[in-house]
Amino acid sequence: MPKPKRRKFEIKKKQKRREKRVLVTHNITNRRGIDPFTSLKKIISEGFKKKSPGAKQYKLEKAIKQYQEGKISIGKAAENAGISLWEIMDELKERNIVNPLGEEEFAQGLKNLQKVWK
Repeated sequence: MPKPKRRKFEIKKKQKRREKRVLVTHNITNRRGIDPFTSLKKIISEGFKKKSPGAKQYKLEKAIKQYQEGKISIGKAAENAGISLWEIMDELKERNIVNPLGEEEFAQGLKNLQKVWK
């Protein structure tokens, strides 16, 4: 009797999760400039669950850094960090991080909003 197709989907989903974990490990290793063994040891010691404080803090720091560099919007930063827009705004305020947009980008954003709301 052949296996149901659903099982195949579940296996692919698990493989993608594993690949994502390996990719995150590789990124952490490269950014911190440490060898893979030390990086893995640190990840295991901090706990590599989505809800662990270490993983959540890492996501938050990464999102804030990308926001400061102007690579992502504040909404995308909140989404990447896994928190609400209000929470990321509070976090940015506590860290005294100002909006990286210049006057021109801000004015263009207002024009775009006016177009959408008309």
